[in-house]
Amino acid sequence: MHAGGEKIIGNSRVTGFLDRLARSGSVGHAYLFTGPDGVGKKQAAIGFARALNCTCAGGARCESCAGMDTLSHPGVLLIADANKPLWFRRVSLRERLGLTGDDWRRRYAETVEALADLGYLEPPLPDVEADRPVDGFSAVTDHMFGKGSVPSRECYTPGYVAETVRKAFDRGKITETAYRLLRLLYEHPLSVMPYRGAIPIAYITQRGGWQHTRPIQSFLAMRSLMGGRKVVIVDDAHKMTPQAQNCLLKTLEEPPEDSVIVLVTAEPESLFPTIASRCQVIRFERLTAAEMAEAVASLVGDAGDAAGLIAALSGNCPGRALELGLRRIEENLDMVRDLLDGLAEGRWERVFAFSRSVLGEGSTHRRKLRDSVRTSFELIVFWLMEVIHMKAGIRDGALPAGCVSAMERHARAFDESTLLAMSSRIESVFGILPYNVDLSLLLDTTLLRLTPWGQSSKCTGL
Repeated sequence: MHAGGEKIIGNSRVTGFLDRLARSGSVGHAYLFTGPDGVGKKQAAIGFARALNCTCAGGARCESCAGMDTLSHPGVLLIADANKPLWFRRVSLRERLGLTGDDWRRRYAETVEALADLGYLEPPLPDVEADRPVDGFSAVTDHMFGKGSVPSRECYTPGYVAETVRKAFDRGKITETAYRLLRLLYEHPLSVMPYRGAIPIAYITQRGGWQHTRPIQSFLAMRSLMGGRKVVIVDDAHKMTPQAQNCLLKTLEEPPEDSVIVLVTAEPESLFPTIASRCQVIRFERLTAAEMAEAVASLVGDAGDAAGLIAALSGNCPGRALELGLRRIEENLDMVRDLLDGLAEGRWERVFAFSRSVLGEGSTHRRKLRDSVRTSFELIVFWLMEVIHMKAGIRDGALPAGCVSAMERHARAFDESTLLAMSSRIESVFGILPYNVDLSLLLDTTLLRLTPWGQSSKCTGL
């Protein structure tokens, strides 16, 4: 099974079943795709929609599959979180911009640099020489949507973005190539209806004041322009408000003819039992070690010595590996090493230096700050658990030699009860991160509670 023209790695048993199901013609009206975050549930749902409407024959690509390649199929509606990354291969950006000739590298670099100077792009910039993907949302979000925590719902519509960028182009502030690049980086394809934070009832049925939404009920009520089945995919379906879930329940009870609804979630317990009971449940699992190695090579590209770390830190979830592939993992682990050294030596300044580094990486956009804080906590927990494993005589061959020597030093400095207490304190914070808390204060207080003065357990020192 493929999504967007790319092969789905892992969960071959599930994707094979979905492929056979689509060809059989005995398709249900609603499915619930569950499993950990980042294992390819949404990609599998897109591949399922492709298979349901595919009419390819004799090696020729059908019109339906061509539309699915760019997610511009009129018979498919994907409701997706606008705060999530939009991944692009950096080299493919140049190809889609149509830059040709011997000087295309110079022209591309000049375009990116000009947009960065104007404040339209920020690091990590889409470097054409790199093989790793780029997150289009993160590249433009601060300029397009300000530096606050939550922009208005209108800011997340393709129409708003197109209008904002077009005005800059009309005024001569940016070139045509720059205009096309910005639209590629952020604008959602035609089949995608983005939401922010939660899925309100306006995404299920028509509501006044929501001019830029395509409600599920209105979409399913129309005849597909290309024939075949109409498919609705709701990513992170657990983010539907109670009102939205109640409204969707009516559609699930009396589904329109030739329609399929796929709910994708990592938290099925957050859905109403009446919704889950009306769907056929498809369960996805984490990838095996071999599948994860293939996924890292395919999605992240040449990550060098960091490939093993990315696979280990991602928990065998390719989606998480994509995010980690953009971060300076080895440098961040060096920061964690220095933090633990400081904790063992009783040096307060190491704690605050780590905090300032993390907050500095997160820019001023709340989503980026939250992601940066979460990643730093995850790296600390990862480091602590590896130290515990070393104390038990278990070693991870994927770790660089520098990390191993530092972990051995920390294994001598901290006893097991201290390491477990530190890990437990950090893990207790993860549930708070999604809420409107002061992230700087949360980071500082959590780190200070790891110090010998913030806990009853003692460390022996380095």
